[in-house]
Amino acid sequence: MPPAETPGLPPRPERNPAARPDDTQHTAVLLNPRDLVIGAARKLGVTMVVAALPGTPEPEGVPGPVFRTPWDTDPDELIAHLTALGLSGSVSCFGFGELGSGVSAVVNRRMGWPGNPPEALEAFKDKAKLRAAVGDRAGVPVAHVTCRAKEEIRPAIERIGLPCVVKPVDGTGSSGVRYLTHRVEAERYLTALDFETPHLVEEFLTGTEYSVEAMSSPAGHRILAITEKMTTGAPHFVETGHTLPVRLRPAEEAAIAEVVAATLDAAGYRYGPSHTEIMLTEAGPRLIESHGRPGGDRISDMLELALGEDVFEQAMSAVFGLPVPTEPTRTRVAGIRYVTFDRTVPMPGIDTGPVGSLPGVTEVGIAVPAGQLPPEVRKSGNRHGFVVATGDTRDELESNLARAVRTLTAGA
Repeated sequence: MPPAETPGLPPRPERNPAARPDDTQHTAVLLNPRDLVIGAARKLGVTMVVAALPGTPEPEGVPGPVFRTPWDTDPDELIAHLTALGLSGSVSCFGFGELGSGVSAVVNRRMGWPGNPPEALEAFKDKAKLRAAVGDRAGVPVAHVTCRAKEEIRPAIERIGLPCVVKPVDGTGSSGVRYLTHRVEAERYLTALDFETPHLVEEFLTGTEYSVEAMSSPAGHRILAITEKMTTGAPHFVETGHTLPVRLRPAEEAAIAEVVAATLDAAGYRYGPSHTEIMLTEAGPRLIESHGRPGGDRISDMLELALGEDVFEQAMSAVFGLPVPTEPTRTRVAGIRYVTFDRTVPMPGIDTGPVGSLPGVTEVGIAVPAGQLPPEVRKSGNRHGFVVATGDTRDELESNLARAVRTLTAGA
């Protein structure tokens, strides 16, 4: 039984496996796949083997074996399972999250399967390692100091100067990011800091921040979309919304594409989606950080909604040597907006049905359980709720999102 279509996405025909240019059997080992990943594998006609973490929901629509293993902490057990299966033909392991992308690279190397080198994913995970690998290949390097002990942060701040940004080298979702503007604030921050991992002290960049979604294949790195983002601002810069695609001046787009390609090349990234954060300054684009995975916050969903770009299908196609699209198939816009509720009163039970039925809305979510006080938003995991919508134009999208946010907050 095929999986249900994702709300808001038009059905797409499944590909006929018999239409492949050769008779090779392609097998995708999927680590805790989303329904969109399973749907992409079905469209390609590849055989699926799913490795799911213990205690996670049973994946639906998988016409193949599903086994439980703690692959996130014990890749050796996963590799033993896969070895015992004796998979033949063209096989590769795919994980599309922060952990899964790194584990899949290790599995592929150990099994002799095609995929990204583990060193590439390690560089993305360690912001200091990525900056060292990139150097000046992606434009003017961002001034930074790596601090492997807490006592190294104060002299690093002195060297970089204020204002500056301090963040864990392996942080995600804005966790631990802090903008410091003066000495007293820096001293308070250092006194309270629970130092558990190396930190970066970086120069503070001014300009407009974008994320860049790209797809890597043997043909090179193709920019799928430039995404406009909104944040809470200083001191934590938690993302509160995304819109894609946005168009910039051709020269700016070309310069951004050069920075992204140089970054991915420096990391040694070869296959699949990437998410690179760029600050467009008066002097040109500057690299903030990059990740060898799809963008979070439903960005992969929005690429499909707005442009027909299925990053999961394209990633598997690139690895297996199947045709990879070179152009978008739709020309719409999509966006997500995060909603903050009153933190002084317990969260009421909200019926999201009326919001989900509004024009253009494709998804609505509430993260705070009814009866619980909404938390202060200091990192992505603290956000209270969201809406995703589409439109034929930017104005239509903004109207659809604003209407949905008003309706959702009125229910509280």
